[in-house]
Amino acid sequence: MPPPERYNTGYNLGVGGAVVRDGRLLLVRRLSRRGHGNWQVPGGFVEQDETIEVAVVREVEEEAGVTADVQGVLGIRNRYDEDGGNSIYVVMLLNALSGEPNPDMKEVDRAEFFTLDEILAIEQIGAINVEVAKQALSGEHRILCPQTINQVGRGTYTLFLG
Repeated sequence: MPPPERYNTGYNLGVGGAVVRDGRLLLVRRLSRRGHGNWQVPGGFVEQDETIEVAVVREVEEEAGVTADVQGVLGIRNRYDEDGGNSIYVVMLLNALSGEPNPDMKEVDRAEFFTLDEILAIEQIGAINVEVAKQALSGEHRILCPQTINQVGRGTYTLFLG
């Protein structure tokens, strides 16, 4: 299924969830036209009424049936091209809380936890997801951790600091 037109307006914000459980990383295999058959961390676009941490938890649960919580920001990917415009993708490190991988069969047709060696053996996986896997499974990752900040007259913010 192609992304909604509102995501092709020259700027979009996406999230990916690097969900780790027992030294294994959750990956899904895409059904959509763009990226069909590719393995990657679950994720998608941030809706206008949600924060990145709400969006990544939602996407992981929708696509893979796993409930998780955010540890912090693992990495950020930025890309610009004439066709797609400016795209920012925030990769969050998450802890798996409950649920077994269960693909939604709309956006993804498979969902599984993999070791790094198993990931390196996958033929149809992009270089970005290989790097995310190495970092998420290294045990020595440096993440930006979320902190809730209340600013008088401005509301509540989430600030990610290292």
